[in-house]
Amino acid sequence: MKKNLIYLIQLSLIFFFLFIHTAEAVNEKVVVLDIEGAIDRATVQLIKEGIEHAESIHAEAIVLRINTPGGGLDETEEIIEFIVGSDVPFIGYVPKGEKAWSAGTYILMACPVVGMGHHSVIGSCQPVEITPSGYKLVNDSKHINALKERIRNLAEMYGRNSTIAEEFVTENRNINATDALKFGVVEVVADSIEELLDKVDGMKANGRILNTKNATIVYHTPSLKYHVLAFLTDPVISSLLFILGIFSLLIGIKTPGYGAEVFGIIAIILALFGMNFSLYYLVIILVIVGIIMLIIELYVTPGFGIIGIGGIICIILASIFLVPSYPTRNWLITVDYQTLLLIFGIVPSILIAGFFFFVLYKIVQVGRKKPQVGLMEGEEAETLEEITPNKAGFIKYKGEYWLAKSKEGRIPPREKVIIEKRYGNLLVVSIKKEDSKD
Repeated sequence: MKKNLIYLIQLSLIFFFLFIHTAEAVNEKVVVLDIEGAIDRATVQLIKEGIEHAESIHAEAIVLRINTPGGGLDETEEIIEFIVGSDVPFIGYVPKGEKAWSAGTYILMACPVVGMGHHSVIGSCQPVEITPSGYKLVNDSKHINALKERIRNLAEMYGRNSTIAEEFVTENRNINATDALKFGVVEVVADSIEELLDKVDGMKANGRILNTKNATIVYHTPSLKYHVLAFLTDPVISSLLFILGIFSLLIGIKTPGYGAEVFGIIAIILALFGMNFSLYYLVIILVIVGIIMLIIELYVTPGFGIIGIGGIICIILASIFLVPSYPTRNWLITVDYQTLLLIFGIVPSILIAGFFFFVLYKIVQVGRKKPQVGLMEGEEAETLEEITPNKAGFIKYKGEYWLAKSKEGRIPPREKVIIEKRYGNLLVVSIKKEDSKD
């Protein structure tokens, strides 16, 4: 009887573990990552976190939901390496009505499986630069051939239409979901995550068959580190921090003790961090020259003139070059987004520069004024006793008693006098002419 009970318990445990295993097999997990906005260092952090999250819960796949105008080329390459090297397969997805332009298209092509929602768009991979005459497509063969070859290889890796993939770069082509499916650029068209997972179920990715039908969807919550990176690496924020830091530092140098210089240094460090220290030599030169000119203006020249204005112009030019629109060789991003960066990056920078220009001007004015404390020359007083050039006596000035002597001649008591000079606590006065007696 005891032996039968042991067998029964063992059999129950076997069935229990079989049930758990079967339930887990049926109910796979899929992690969803959202890329919104420009692709930058924060996006790289997001992909790393997503892979770690997926591995920790033994996820069947990672759905990379993308809505982006593009972003940094270096960051895009790093993300592609993460996707291609991940043990958990990626499913790229552009939601209904959204877009994955430029760098976003490269990332999609790196995913083993790609889906698009109706009325979504991908493409626009040819780099654009801003010149004095307007926007211009980058056509140099060395740069274009490298980008074309990269996207063609990514498409061929998963058996996609490499000809159209090349046209994304060479002709700046765009394509919607219907045509992308028709021409073999993507695998499925789906208008929701659930529909996407149903349609990709049974497809091959990373050497195994996807089991995503009825999978549990786990939305990844980005860490605090990601949010800090997302804030600092925003090109508009980093350029504003940079110019704000420079002028705060200048004000701190001119008026130390109020913390402006400390804030300026911190803001510049944060801005450099957000820019990934990828400052062009021209920007560095402009900033150095601008700061030197402003310091010369503050400490050497009288007033605020051409040197100070030149320094302001140098700083403004530096802020313009910090916006990732010119040069664009390290960026794969749409013209519309570049225009947005120019508006929201440069205009506030100019406004900040104008504000600090006004503050610096006022500081210079105040600094070059004669001290008001103790300034008595030209003021009226009254003698309390007789004074001569050789004999000092008391006078009354604004309710205060001062020792004084006359500049010339004798001055009797109760006479209105004008203060001519002050030597420490001794005043030199002269009789007020309209009160003088014949």
